[in-house]
Amino acid sequence: MENKIIKLIKKKDHRGIDYIVDLYSDKISYIVNSILNGYSNKEDIEECISDVFISVYNDIHTYDNKKGKFETFVFIKAKYIALDYKRKIIKKKEDEKIKEDRLLKINENIVYESAEKEVIKKEKLKDIAHFINNFKEPDKTYFYLKYFINMESKEIAKRYNTTVSSVENRLYRCRLALKKIIGGGV
Repeated sequence: MENKIIKLIKKKDHRGIDYIVDLYSDKISYIVNSILNGYSNKEDIEECISDVFISVYNDIHTYDNKKGKFETFVFIKAKYIALDYKRKIIKKKEDEKIKEDRLLKINENIVYESAEKEVIKKEKLKDIAHFINNFKEPDKTYFYLKYFINMESKEIAKRYNTTVSSVENRLYRCRLALKKIIGGGV
């Protein structure tokens, strides 16, 4: 029977593969499952088994009946193909783990940098608020009304019985003082 199968496969007759599937599929499945068990899913196992049959079909010219039985040739193919699959699966999982670790590290850095920037921003805002609170009156009141309440300079001048230019001059001096401590434009 082996000689018939070998001749069919060498002639590239697909009936040879059918015979191999009928005769050896249980043993090949056992070999592949025992090697890939715990490392792969059902689809990987089925693909590996298919690759065994394709490899036997494509590599039939390497079989030498003087070196051993045909079934041994088939089972050795199954073993080495399954081991290759196992190595590829392990490598893929390691690569995914490395990528995942890198993403976590990047995310941790982003979160840390964001938190750090937020703390710095809050500290600067506290410094600015403290600086504004130390303005002399009526500058402090004018500043709050203009920039926190959004009141027009004309309204502030009317409310405090002064001129618009006086309010604008005081606000300008406040902005200059803030500009010095911030180091930018206000």
